[in-house]
Amino acid sequence: MKITIPTTAGTALKKKIFDAVEDETLKTWEVRSGEVEYLTHTPEQWYDKVLLRFTVTKTALEIDTYYWKGNVPNEDVKGYYVGRFTEVLLVHFRDDFETFTISK
Repeated sequence: MKITIPTTAGTALKKKIFDAVEDETLKTWEVRSGEVEYLTHTPEQWYDKVLLRFTVTKTALEIDTYYWKGNVPNEDVKGYYVGRFTEVLLVHFRDDFETFTISK
C-alpha cells in the first residue's frame, strides 16, 4: 500500500514528520534506521509489523509499506498502518498538503 501526497516540498514535509517523531509530538511512532529511515507504529500489537518508507520525488512525497525480512504482513495489517498514518497526516500536517491518495 502507498500514500502519495502531491507536493513540491516533499523533503520539507518528510523532515517535519520525522522531527515530530523525534521530539515525541507523535508519541506512538518510532524511527527505525538502516540504509533508509523508516517509521513504525509503537503500540505492542503493531510494533515493527510494518515499516513506512518515505520517498521524495519532484512532484510528491510517497509513503510505502515495507517489512522486515521473513515477516510479511497481511493486507489487513498494512491497512491498519496506512489508516493510522493517514490519521497522523490529517491531524498534525493538514496544512502541509491539499490532497493525498492511497493505493493498494
